Amino acid sequence: MRAEPFLDNWAYLKVELNWLERLLLTAVARQRKDTKTVERVSQTKADRATSHWWKGLVSFDEIIASDSPAERRKPTPPASYQQQLDARIQASWHKGIGLALPMLCDRLELNAFEKNAILLALAPEIHRRYAQMYGYLQTGQDIQERPSIDLVLRLFCRTDVEWRIARSSLLDSSRLLQSGLMQVEGAERSLFLTRSLKLSDECVNYLLSDPADFAELEALLDPQTSTVFARSVPRTPIDLVLPELVLEQLNQICEQVKFAPQLKAWGFQQFPGINALLIGAHGTGKTLSVQWIAQQLEMPLTEVDLAIVEDSLIADLIAERPMLLLIKSAERWLNRSAPIAKVLELINSRRTLTCFSVGHRIAVPNVLRSRFQFTIEFPKPDQSARLKLWRQAFPAETPIAELDWHTLAKKHNLTGGEIKAIAKAAAIEALAQEACTIELDHILKALSVR
Repeated sequence: MRAEPFLDNWAYLKVELNWLERLLLTAVARQRKDTKTVERVSQTKADRATSHWWKGLVSFDEIIASDSPAERRKPTPPASYQQQLDARIQASWHKGIGLALPMLCDRLELNAFEKNAILLALAPEIHRRYAQMYGYLQTGQDIQERPSIDLVLRLFCRTDVEWRIARSSLLDSSRLLQSGLMQVEGAERSLFLTRSLKLSDECVNYLLSDPADFAELEALLDPQTSTVFARSVPRTPIDLVLPELVLEQLNQICEQVKFAPQLKAWGFQQFPGINALLIGAHGTGKTLSVQWIAQQLEMPLTEVDLAIVEDSLIADLIAERPMLLLIKSAERWLNRSAPIAKVLELINSRRTLTCFSVGHRIAVPNVLRSRFQFTIEFPKPDQSARLKLWRQAFPAETPIAELDWHTLAKKHNLTGGEIKAIAKAAAIEALAQEACTIELDHILKALSVR
């Protein structure tokens, strides 16, 4: 049965919050039962005061002999709820519906416990009843409190091993806390387990945003360097004019990214990172193609041009692990064969898509060419493609006279980038002459000075 996508980010959050509320109500009911048992068994105030340690050592329901065999637990059924939730999340992404919390977890590679810890900290920001339940579970009193580390470990950990691993997720060195999205509050000398979890206001606003946006997430995770590199999520629909083979390869990249989780579930070995080498002259569509990929996958695109910035910044950028990275003028970097081999290993260990754009195949050493999972060559457009590019170069609202597009496409061997630049120059020429429409003379003038 095909999974149904969520309508929006809020519909997803309501499902997660319903699950959390059931879990909390079960914990509250269990604690109330324990409290009644303590009241029944306790004979003195001292008994009640020390119940927090002895109630776990005394069995109230039955007496078990010392030689009684340990009760065998039934095998835990498969987590069908989580599987169904994951399937709905994937279906939502395929429909282009952004879900903030799953996007954040995927971006930082957070585990299920870390995701649940974020959800636990988010819930009281949505409704105060969650804070009241936290207060009762932590103190036995009907007060409002933030979730403590002890509470999150008790709720989501079933074994000692899970407890130890989960506890390390809440240390200062963890990815979650280093991101600044969550803070651990409490006095420096207080017990670690008594400290509480709090999400930053920016994180709360992002998790409640609708629709959730990858660009907003990137700015949230890295506000300082977001101005150094060009980052965007293309919104205007992109119509690529490229050979069928190139379009097929671009689609293969999108499908490999989309279906990576399913392939892994089916037992296929998957590289964490995907990289592609894009080869072609300036203006042949390399950058536009990566923007198209970003649009298809609803991913933020981070662009860096080594012809403009120092390549020493690349190491910092890779460390940030942007979801989709385009490195232009990459020949300035790839011909240094010694370091690039190590860099490619680093990129392949990250769950990212990285595209390297170069002008010529010869710019890439032979030893490195086999390291790319995709190599796509962008030829100069033929006459038929140039005809489409000329017609696309002018926006719909641009006033244009009747032109012989076929002659322009046949006579001038130009790339798509060059045609687009000439169209803009022709518009400027027409405005400078105070013309009402763009005429052939304006285009020829732009061609003569290109």
